[in-house]
Amino acid sequence: MFLALCLRYLVEQLQTNTFNVKYNQKTFFVDLEKRTCTCRQFDLDEIPCSHVIAGIDKLYRNKYEYCSKWYDIMMYKNTYNGSLNPVGDKEDWNIPEDIKQEILLPPIYKPAAGRRKKQRYKSATETFKMSTKCGRCRRTGHNRKTCKFSPALHPYSKKHNTNEASTSCKAQSSPAAF
Repeated sequence: MFLALCLRYLVEQLQTNTFNVKYNQKTFFVDLEKRTCTCRQFDLDEIPCSHVIAGIDKLYRNKYEYCSKWYDIMMYKNTYNGSLNPVGDKEDWNIPEDIKQEILLPPIYKPAAGRRKKQRYKSATETFKMSTKCGRCRRTGHNRKTCKFSPALHPYSKKHNTNEASTSCKAQSSPAAF
């Protein structure tokens, strides 16, 4: 998905490792040396966002060199390299008596006043918006009901009829015309 988006960006190289990436009247500043982008996705996740990938492509560099070392396969394997000791049977656990006596209750929950929020919380890096697409003309920004670019207009549609068309329809349906 990112690679297809990168092809639509207009990339201006400011210096060796800095770029202005423009798309849909928005401008993003990318600095490959500091590993920053104004969309902040590259700063937070340490994975190149689509703007950074567009800048990397401008320099014909490898995109994977700009990923954090924590996403490397060897780092992942080293995370689980050490041995994990099993907990053992519950009867063999040594629990002090004063801790056994304590009764742990769940926290007291008081529901918030008002109507509950029905939409989910979106992450900081999620900005994708769904745009409506017309089923007739295949353009974005409107739907089939409000389409004015339709190749085939319905004869009884109110929004496509002009005064001349409506008067000609009335003249054909009048009894005097028969």
